[in-house]
Order: sequence, then structure tokens, then C-alpha cells
Amino acid sequence: MALQQVVLLICGGMHPPSYTGQMLATIDQDEVLSQLGNVVCAPQSGLGVLSPFALRQALEARLDSTTPEAAPTALMIWAFSAGCVGATALAAHWQRHRGPVLALFMVDGWGVPRDPGVPTYRLSHDAAAHHTSRWLGAGDRDFYAEPAVPHLTLWQQPQAVTGWTVEQGQRSERLTAADFLCERSRAVIHRYSRDC
Repeated sequence: MALQQVVLLICGGMHPPSYTGQMLATIDQDEVLSQLGNVVCAPQSGLGVLSPFALRQALEARLDSTTPEAAPTALMIWAFSAGCVGATALAAHWQRHRGPVLALFMVDGWGVPRDPGVPTYRLSHDAAAHHTSRWLGAGDRDFYAEPAVPHLTLWQQPQAVTGWTVEQGQRSERLTAADFLCERSRAVIHRYSRDC
């Protein structure tokens, strides 16, 4: 089944690993995402989140021990803040050399340009970060918090952050950041499963 061929990489920023707890809880509470065979947390040692090489090594070490060699591996990434730097470069490499990247979710990856060859979704802690991030490449669909929240709150408490989804410059739906991550993730997994 295609669901077992999808790997979700969680790539936090330069913060204590405990800050990623709510993201992992969000995955565990989702009926589809909780069924993924591989959810990999990127190592959070120093500047490792900035290095696509370090991220790839951690990911491949995990895959080598859990995934049959012949199985194509599709990658989905949830990245936060500084973690978006390494995750964006890893996604471009993976897409070109290893397998499909279903989605890259850049959570407050302000200042990080997107690769147009990788399906990307941006989440921002306020409208100003949302609008200025679009200069470096808007996501396929984006989310911004309204009311605005502190930067770390978007990653630590995504279920408590409400805001708007934006597609082609239009406001469309009000929901939480956790719902946006899960709904978009389920949609790309469904599309991948259908096409396999």
C-alpha cells in the first residue's frame, strides 16, 4: 500500500526537542497520519537542521533499517524556522535523485526561498510574515495566523493557532494550523495513493 511508502520527516528549528511534542501529538491524533509507517524526527544537535547532508544521513539511516530497498520512498516534510533551510535543500535533492516529494510544509520559514519543483505550503505566525515570505515563492496553498501569535507558538501549539488559508491570493477558509497541516497532508497522501 502506498501509505507505507510515505515517510514524514519532522524537522524542527534550533530549539529544545521537547518543543516538537505537539507536532508529534498532532500526527498521532490524525486517523491517516498516525498510520504512516515512518515518521522520522530530524536530529536536533546544534546546526544539524541547517545541513541537508546531515538530514539526508539521518533519514537514510532510518530508511535503511525499515524500508525494503526496492520500495520507492515518497517524502513529506514538516519543517520549522531554521529547519526550513536544510529541509528545503533536502527536498530538492530528494526530488531529483531519490523519489517524489509529496509536500514541504515550511512553518515560519521566513526568508527561505522555495524550489519551484517541490510542492510547498507555507505557514506563517502573522500576516506580515506571510506577505513578505511570498516574495521568495508563495506556497501552493498557504496559512497565516490571525490573530498573530509568537513565532514559537506556531510550532509548539498548532492546535491553538487559528488563521486563514490562502490560495492564489484569496482568503478561503478559517481553521487551525494543526488542521491545515493534517488536511493538506492527507490530501497529498490521498493523491499519491490514487496515482500509484
